[in-house]
Amino acid sequence: MEEQEVPVEHLHDIVHEHGHKVTWAEKVALTTALFAVFAAVSSLFSTHESDLAILARVESSDQWSYYQAKSIKGAITQNPDEKARYEREQEGIRKEAEAKAEASEHAMHVHEYFAYAVTIFQVATALGAIAVLVKIRPIWFTSIVLGLAGIGLIIKAISLF
Repeated sequence: MEEQEVPVEHLHDIVHEHGHKVTWAEKVALTTALFAVFAAVSSLFSTHESDLAILARVESSDQWSYYQAKSIKGAITQNPDEKARYEREQEGIRKEAEAKAEASEHAMHVHEYFAYAVTIFQVATALGAIAVLVKIRPIWFTSIVLGLAGIGLIIKAISLF
């Protein structure tokens, strides 16, 4: 029996040409992985800002306690010079306590934007995985839109620094 020769030169060109094409599933995997990275970074910043807010709130509370102590000392002293000194000191303490409280509020506000971004990126990541499993492109597009919204929240949070 004689072997038949099949021309394979054109097959090599076809395989080589298709080997460089990126499949839809690879695109979904890439965007999903990017959203997961953005979620991780957003989570890190969210936690950092939350910690700053708590620390500033505690420091503000400490200053208000110090303010009260000066107020009590001023109320019980009989010396008018000491009374005036305590009142002057209270003014500085009050300003510092208010500044710390304001810093706490600001850090909490920034934290909220990062926290919302984390949530949106997690949903976008899940939708990307679902899109590949059920092979429905509109789900992937929804994932991309959510991911872009998450990036917008990160930009907003950074603009508050």
